[in-house]
Amino acid sequence: MSSLKKFQPSPADKKYPAGRNKLKVKIEDLNEAGEGVAFYKKLKINVEKTLPGEEVLIEYHRERPRKDRIRLLKILEPSPHRREAPCPYFRECGGCQLQHLEYSRQLLFKQQQIQRLLLAYPALKHIIVHPPEGMPEPFYYRNKTQMPFKFIESPASGGQQGNAIFGLFRAGTHEVIPIEQCLVESRDANRALQIIRDWANRFRISIYDETRHEGLLRHAVIRKGIFTHQLMVILAVAAGQVPHLPELLREMKAGLPSLHGVQINVNAEKTNLILGEQNIPAWGEPYIEERLGRRRYRVYPPTFFQVNSVQMVRLLDKLAQIAGFQPGDTVVDLYCGVGTIALHLADKVKQVIGVESNPTAVSAAVQNAADNNAGNAEFFSGDVRQKFRELRDGGLQPEGIIVDPPRKGIAETLIREICAASPRTVVYLSCNPQTLARDLEIFDQAGYRCKEIFPFDMFPQTYHVESLAVLNNISLGG
Repeated sequence: MSSLKKFQPSPADKKYPAGRNKLKVKIEDLNEAGEGVAFYKKLKINVEKTLPGEEVLIEYHRERPRKDRIRLLKILEPSPHRREAPCPYFRECGGCQLQHLEYSRQLLFKQQQIQRLLLAYPALKHIIVHPPEGMPEPFYYRNKTQMPFKFIESPASGGQQGNAIFGLFRAGTHEVIPIEQCLVESRDANRALQIIRDWANRFRISIYDETRHEGLLRHAVIRKGIFTHQLMVILAVAAGQVPHLPELLREMKAGLPSLHGVQINVNAEKTNLILGEQNIPAWGEPYIEERLGRRRYRVYPPTFFQVNSVQMVRLLDKLAQIAGFQPGDTVVDLYCGVGTIALHLADKVKQVIGVESNPTAVSAAVQNAADNNAGNAEFFSGDVRQKFRELRDGGLQPEGIIVDPPRKGIAETLIREICAASPRTVVYLSCNPQTLARDLEIFDQAGYRCKEIFPFDMFPQTYHVESLAVLNNISLGG
């Protein structure tokens, strides 16, 4: 652990005695990150893996780094909604935050979080937040897996002996927790990770050390078509030459019947980015296909695709049902990715136009349109706001605009640009309730009103939630 001298207690922390303190506190609420919230001498304390109503014993050490100052020692009085987390790594791992909470209560928590954020904006208090659409099986749902590999030294070996492991980061750190499987990743992804780990140990494949910037194997990325069952494995390595690759391919083909392709991704940079820019085909196709409803989509190693295919089908159907798009409409899909939403709507409107900053995703969208015989779909690559303005300057007057931005939400300048286009309807798909509420207020001030939000639980066992909102142009009677 780093020296504690650099971690100076804040004025609030100094209200606690120095050294270790055992405190008995009552959990009052959950915060937006799914942590229990308690109060001690009017100071707020966040305690991971606790639930409202619980009385817990914690240890507080103000000289520790901030992430480690509070440690849960014991649940003295458990909540009636607490369950035994099915994952044996839950207490240490930072991947899931809510496995200890009954699934029905996870959904209620997410609904209440959205409601609470909306209440901070007087103009949004009227919005109805519907109960989230839950998952039929809230485990093994992810269609994309990213796992780091690490070399764990054997004691007293001087770094010369040890084993490769894969795992997830401890919450708030870069410390990898070794695991055997992850319960929210697909079963095929877990098997692929085990095969890669065993191969690395058998042939002593060097594991990348991010401190010394030495070694070969950095990450494994696995993408799966949940409905097509196609599987792609991407090895992220620090150099293009991978020793004993034929043996790995043989093991994967034998152990993964749905394997569709293997790619070598070269990332030689001193960075925490997982994938580099160079992909080298090792076997099979350079993409997989996923089917959502009647449409099929090509998914390449770096392209964005919603992580939960089952819930995405439900969301797309709900979007088409409530958006009110008409056969003569032109609809623009901003942040369109590989064209998932645009192509789902293509046979319901006159024209769909997608705009996306990632050129690889746009290439995939163009190919997806051809594969699905969507002749009324066009896709453009470039800065989203700039390209949308260029299209408007060229005479584009859409009746509908769809936005599916990253977690940071939509820049206010783009919101103003959207409203200036005066569409009849704006559909906002959000993965961050905080930026959704912020942006909805700006839309409301500009004359676009949201009446209801439909949440979808894309990320069971975590605090994340996807939200679907339809905004109507007030000047047109919306």
